[in-house]
Amino acid sequence: MKRFLASIATAALVVSGLTSVGTGKVEAATVTKVKITDNGLRVRTAPSTKASIVGKVNAGQVFTYKGKSGSWTKISYGGKTRYVFSQYTKTYKSSSSAKKTTSTSSKRTKILSEAAKHKGTPYVWGGTTTRGFDCSGFTSYVYKKAAGKTLPRTSSSQYSSSKKVSVSKVQPGDLVFFSHGSGIQHVGIATSKSSMVNSETGGVKYSSFKSGYWGSRLVGAGSYL
Repeated sequence: MKRFLASIATAALVVSGLTSVGTGKVEAATVTKVKITDNGLRVRTAPSTKASIVGKVNAGQVFTYKGKSGSWTKISYGGKTRYVFSQYTKTYKSSSSAKKTTSTSSKRTKILSEAAKHKGTPYVWGGTTTRGFDCSGFTSYVYKKAAGKTLPRTSSSQYSSSKKVSVSKVQPGDLVFFSHGSGIQHVGIATSKSSMVNSETGGVKYSSFKSGYWGSRLVGAGSYL
């Protein structure tokens, strides 16, 4: 009977992905994540448009998947189970064993969350504080606050010292750079494969970096993560 119960316990651990191996280490479980695909998506306390809004999330942010409720997806938000409309989310499997990847993903999420807090902050030439940002002042502030990284002061120097990334492979949290015809003169933080958050005329806002005004001025992308 004891042997039978032990077999059941071992099988349960295998199914959960947490069976201890011979080295004494524990294999990491595969978890399901939720990536947000739209900016300004409302986070609610219940699966209803009448439920209270507790926050907003933006494209590229990633959260732990907690299940589904009709057309709503449950996510872990602020340590609690909250709801977002499933139409604007994408779920996928992720292994927590990739420590570096998890750490980098966490930094990217923090960067996007910090950037979102400052939407609407005025554009100020030379600005580096929450009273007003210029483009590189904004990226420097967000990276320092969210990831503890000190970026060079200007957009051109941020481009020069960054690890270059193909625009087709840009990830949320990477930087995208632009020119008006003479060197790098603008920088924003990518929130998806085609959108960014940046400080420009009118203040901190979300814009496309592959079309419209900025699309024709895009030079490349870089990463500090």
